[in-house]
Amino acid sequence: MKRRSTAILSILAVTLAAYSGYLSMENQSLKRQLASRAIEPAAIEASVEAEAIVEASVAEPAVAEEGRRGRFAGGGNLTSEQIMERRKEFQEKQKAAMLERFSDPEQRMEMIEGMMGRLDRGYADFFKRLNLPADQIDVLKTLMAEQTLLRMEGQILASGSTEEERVALKEEMKSERDLLDSDVVALLGEDNAEALKKYSSTLQYRGDVESLERSLSYTESPLSKRQSEGLVNILAKVDREYDYTYDLKDNRGGKGQPLTKEMVDTYYQERSVYEAALLEEASRVLNDAQLASLAESQLLEYERDLRQSKQQLENAGADGGRGFGGGANRGGGRPSGGGRGR
Repeated sequence: MKRRSTAILSILAVTLAAYSGYLSMENQSLKRQLASRAIEPAAIEASVEAEAIVEASVAEPAVAEEGRRGRFAGGGNLTSEQIMERRKEFQEKQKAAMLERFSDPEQRMEMIEGMMGRLDRGYADFFKRLNLPADQIDVLKTLMAEQTLLRMEGQILASGSTEEERVALKEEMKSERDLLDSDVVALLGEDNAEALKKYSSTLQYRGDVESLERSLSYTESPLSKRQSEGLVNILAKVDREYDYTYDLKDNRGGKGQPLTKEMVDTYYQERSVYEAALLEEASRVLNDAQLASLAESQLLEYERDLRQSKQQLENAGADGGRGFGGGANRGGGRPSGGGRGR
């Protein structure tokens, strides 16, 4: 079995290495193409952190009609400074509207109820393990939703603040976080509360493992519960130990920088190393058939992301260099929101 596992790893490594070589061969050609085009300076955009937080919440559109429909309409030819100022004004309105929702008891309860519904999807398996009465599970979900709201509120308040203001805000909200944490411990006991923390820290990887479970469920090699949990822990372990030079997560070429050929080349070369390391670790808990299925899914994702990144890079050149990191949304994070660097 060890020889077969090694063969599988070798095949994937060779395939990924071939892609890396292909990327390098295209480098000079693409540079010449881009050099022949007139590159317009990219318009500078202010941070969209507040918008991302609003979109991640269960809130309905927070700013009235003026918001999503042409918030910069009628501006004509604006300077970068004017665009930034208008965007800042819009973000401040969003921020104020969201904070108003947090402070309104009725709207806050609506947000909590929405979050509780989503917790059922992500934590259903954990809730079953607790074997608690339904009313106590509801109390737990309420506390967890409150914890999420508190984090969101802190992020919104911190957006646009100085480093000193953020530190002060963190300290100010610490007592509320501690109180919620103590309520969870009182409800579950220390052991189960610690198990909840561990489960939450690996939640981002469970979707990937569940997908593999489904693909193998009707084969001769379905995943056992022990294997699934072991694979979740392996994904978390490898992710913690691996960093990318350029983070292409969330379709950005590393901290909002314009995507470049160097970023794409470097990312996919490093990602091939990550994939091989992950398969090596996974071989400890999976049999040959299961490992082959995981390797196949990795290769398909690699090919898809590579195609999207190349397309995005070409579009960036055509648009004057304004494109941001292609479909490869794994550098330090899963497409589903997790932290895997695949």
